[in-house]
Amino acid sequence: MEFFSDLTWWGMLSFALAAAIIPAFFQKIRLSALVASSLFCLGMVTAMYFVTGMVSAITGSVLTLLAGVTALFVTLVVSGINTLLKKRYR
Repeated sequence: MEFFSDLTWWGMLSFALAAAIIPAFFQKIRLSALVASSLFCLGMVTAMYFVTGMVSAITGSVLTLLAGVTALFVTLVVSGINTLLKKRYR
């Protein structure tokens, strides 16, 4: 697990995490933004594989996937709560 001390891996991981989380902040999730974000994440994970190895790429992809799914789930829950509150107080 030497890649944890590699600053290049941390930089690629942060860019991949940012790309995975950004579509969750849009009010309407467009397919084009989702595809662009996933392609960028895939590119970062591929770069991790070539720069620091397979274990780092697997770790990066799992962390990116978990962050993206968590951000999307939280956004959907918050959006649902806001919609329920708007319907209740009309």
